[in-house]
Amino acid sequence: MSVNLEKRRKPKVAAKYPVSMCRDNGKPKFFLDGETKEQFIKLYPKYTNFRIMKLFGISASTVDRFRRELSLHKDMKAIRKEQGKALKKTCTKNGYYDSLKGKRPSEACIEATKRLRAAGFTPITRLKETNPRKYRAAMAKKSAARKELMRLEALREQYGLGRKTKIRIVQNKIKHNASAYKYYMIKKANYFADQESPFNICFDSQTQRSAKMEKTAAKHGLHVLQGDE
Repeated sequence: MSVNLEKRRKPKVAAKYPVSMCRDNGKPKFFLDGETKEQFIKLYPKYTNFRIMKLFGISASTVDRFRRELSLHKDMKAIRKEQGKALKKTCTKNGYYDSLKGKRPSEACIEATKRLRAAGFTPITRLKETNPRKYRAAMAKKSAARKELMRLEALREQYGLGRKTKIRIVQNKIKHNASAYKYYMIKKANYFADQESPFNICFDSQTQRSAKMEKTAAKHGLHVLQGDE
C-alpha cells in the first residue's frame, strides 16, 4: 500500500500555534510549552492529525510523539463530525451537490476534471491502486450486471420484443472445439464458411475433400454443404 508522504511531512504553510524548538544532544527538537501545550491538549482529541499538523506546523511523527508524551486519545465522534463538515464544504464548492440536482458543474470543476483526465487519471485505476478489495467487488458487481442485461436482451430478441440496447447478442453460440476444427478445415483443405450459419461449412471444386475430416466435423455438430462455385 502506497503512503502519501506529503501528508506526513511538516506543512509549508504558516502555523497558527508555532511550536518551540530546542537542542537535544545537538539535534533540533520540537517541544510544547505554555499556551501551545494547552491548545494541543485541547485540539488533539477533536481534530485529525493532518489538521493538527497544519495548526502547529509540525510533521506526523512529531504529532505522534506529543500524543504519546501527553497520553492523549482521539474523540472519534467529534472527528467524524469535523470530517463531515469538511466533506460537505468541499462537495458544495466543487459543485457535486448541484450535479446531483441535474445542474451543470462549475467551469472550474470541469477544467480540473479535464486536467486530471489528460494526466492519465481514471477513477477505476485509482480504486485498483488504493483499495484492491473494493476494486474486485466493483468489477464483480459490474460483470454480474452486464451478464444479466445480456440475458434479458437475448430473451427480448428471442421472443420478438423490442431491444432496449445495442449490445451484440449471439443466439447460436458455436463451441470452441467446433470453431477450432472448422478453422482447421478451412486452412488445411480449402473449405469455406457459410455466412448464414456458423454451424455450416461448405466445399466447392477447389476443396480437397476428406471423408475423415467431414466425419469428424459431424461429431462436432458441423454440417458440410456444397457451396456456390
